[in-house]
Amino acid sequence: MTTSALTPEIEARFAGVRRIAEAVLYSGCQLYPYRAQAPGGRPGRLAGLLVPPAWGARSGEHTVQRTECLLEPGPDATLLAELRFLHTQRCTVQRTGPDGVYRDTPSLRLADRLLTGWDEGVEERIQLALKVSELSSDGRELPFGCPEHEETEALYDAAGRLVGRIVRRREEVRGVIRIAAADLPGQRPLRRLTAEIGNGSGWAPSHQDAERASALPHSLVATHLMLGLSEGAFLSLADPPEWARSAAADCDNLNTWPVLAGEAGRCDVMLSAPVTLPDHPDRPGAVPAADRPGHGGCSASLRSRCDRSESCAPDERPEPEAATAGEPAHP
Repeated sequence: MTTSALTPEIEARFAGVRRIAEAVLYSGCQLYPYRAQAPGGRPGRLAGLLVPPAWGARSGEHTVQRTECLLEPGPDATLLAELRFLHTQRCTVQRTGPDGVYRDTPSLRLADRLLTGWDEGVEERIQLALKVSELSSDGRELPFGCPEHEETEALYDAAGRLVGRIVRRREEVRGVIRIAAADLPGQRPLRRLTAEIGNGSGWAPSHQDAERASALPHSLVATHLMLGLSEGAFLSLADPPEWARSAAADCDNLNTWPVLAGEAGRCDVMLSAPVTLPDHPDRPGAVPAADRPGHGGCSASLRSRCDRSESCAPDERPEPEAATAGEPAHP
């Protein structure tokens, strides 16, 4: 899929939304870009994790996010969207043998540090622009892909001798964005937008692959979607106008929650993230610590579906776990 540049105005508004998404989704994440997890650490529940379908069928973890929201588009409105997620980069430590051949090693001590293997995240962005008038209830399916990649970093001892290297490798990640828009009856022109993000990887676990770590390199992590309108406005689902309350209640969001974003008072940008946030979360003080991921905070005015079986009551996990604290709370 060819990526489309955002308009300068929407790009400026998205910049602030990216900051709040990073603060809520990336901060403390064990796949935070360019940050190794603690040796021996394993990721817990990762917000916005979309695994390959074959692993989802085996583990019950999510493979799809679906955003449904309401908009009043202008006559020539363009929908601008940016999908963002972390792409797992697996870092392997190798030691140089007497024969000059590199071999994997559990650890390698240098003068200033002890290196072990770890996973880190590389941010991926997929942008697109679509005329709202050309969207129908049948929808459009837009596949995307992030290619495999490998790079190495040489390691030297205090005397300057080559003793090993770090191999950083990313597997190919594939997915699909499905976007549709349906006209809704009512006193004012109104459309319901549906945007679905799915993991389209064909990777399947072998009988030895009993842990999620095998699926992570083929997964989307901290997946979230930003939506912008060149003309018109989105409607708040948390506090819709009276005439649109029934339509807002019918919006069915799966594993994500859309809220108005950008400057307070503006309605041309939405952030759909796998955590519960208030409208305009980028304004100062809008997201108190108690409402961060892992600390509950269900919005009764949003109709969302998820397969979580436990209670939605706020939990008592310590703040450092918040960004990886599993599944967000939901109604």
